[in-house]
Amino acid sequence: MQPFTCSMLSLLAIISFSISFNFTICLATSRFRLESDSDTNTDFIKASCDTTRYADLCFKTLSPYADTIQKNPMELANVALTVCLKSAKSTSKSVRQLSKGRDLTTRDGQAIADCLENMSDSVDEMKKSMVALKGLDGPDFMEKMGNVKTWVSAAMTDEDTCMDGVEENFGNKMKETIRGYIVSVAELTSIALSLITNLSST
Repeated sequence: MQPFTCSMLSLLAIISFSISFNFTICLATSRFRLESDSDTNTDFIKASCDTTRYADLCFKTLSPYADTIQKNPMELANVALTVCLKSAKSTSKSVRQLSKGRDLTTRDGQAIADCLENMSDSVDEMKKSMVALKGLDGPDFMEKMGNVKTWVSAAMTDEDTCMDGVEENFGNKMKETIRGYIVSVAELTSIALSLITNLSST
C-alpha cells in the first residue's frame, strides 16, 4: 500500500502544480490583454486629441475615461460634451458666488447678469447637443449632425460673449478670475466641437 500511496501523492502534487501553473499563466495573459487594451484605448484618445486645437488639454481631460470611450469616436465626443457641460455648470456657479457680497456698480452687476445668462444658454445648447448625439443613426444623420455642430458652436459664441462683457467692465483681479473660468469652458467646448466634426468625416 505504501508505494501506491506515494504514487498517488506524487500524482496529486503534479496535478496541483499543473493547475496552479496554468491558472498563473491565464491570469498573466488576461492581465496583459487588459493592459494592452487600455494602452490601445489611450492611443486612440491621443490620436483623436491631436486633431484638436488644444491637444494636451484634450488628452489630459479625456484619457481618464479611456475604459468608457475605448476606441469609439461617438463615445469620445459624448464624453467630451459631458465634461463641457459639467464645466459650464461649475463656471456659472463660481461666477455667481464670486459676485455675491461685492459692492458692484450697476454696469458691473449687469455684466455679471448677462454673463450668467450667456452661460445658461450655453448649458442648454450642450444639453440639446448631447440628446441629438445619441440619436444620430438613420438617413438624416447629416442633418442631425449639422444641428449638433450648430448648437455647440452657439455655446462657444455665448461663452465668448460672456468673456467680452467681463473684459469691458471689471477691474483686473476679478476680471482675470472670471476670465480663467470662461477660457477653461471655451477650450473644452472647442475640443468637443472638433471631435464632433470628426464624426461626420468617419
